[in-house]
Amino acid sequence: MLRILDSERISLIQEYCLERFGINQEKLENYRWYIGSKNRIYIGPEELKRIKPESIGLCVFRLDKTPKPTTNFLQLFGRYITKNIIELDDNETINYCSGKDLNPERKLDVVPGFVMVRHKDRFLGCGHWNGSLIKNQIPKSRFCKINFL
Repeated sequence: MLRILDSERISLIQEYCLERFGINQEKLENYRWYIGSKNRIYIGPEELKRIKPESIGLCVFRLDKTPKPTTNFLQLFGRYITKNIIELDDNETINYCSGKDLNPERKLDVVPGFVMVRHKDRFLGCGHWNGSLIKNQIPKSRFCKINFL
């Protein structure tokens, strides 16, 4: 059942967003925060009175050992992200969008952990950087075959 997220966990997520991605808290203040099953965090409208939905709005995080941003979150707030961004070239983008992990040969100036993956002005979604491999975190349902960019 969906519940309003407590202020302590909202603060934790907002601090994580600032530290990990450089997103200022004011960009996240105009949303109502909810928690659903499996520790999924949603942002959406005011609580609905007549029905008790399983989810509302967009799933933006999953809480486990650390908050894991969803592709929805990174695409929605991508324009505010200033840190831990991996910029892909055309060939890497084609491979990443098809679901492949990447092993870039160039040095990346990002801290290991969850990262935003983008190509030019396109916010592709979430990846996990371990220092040598970009592990694809885009949902399988969003994989696509791109022939050229």
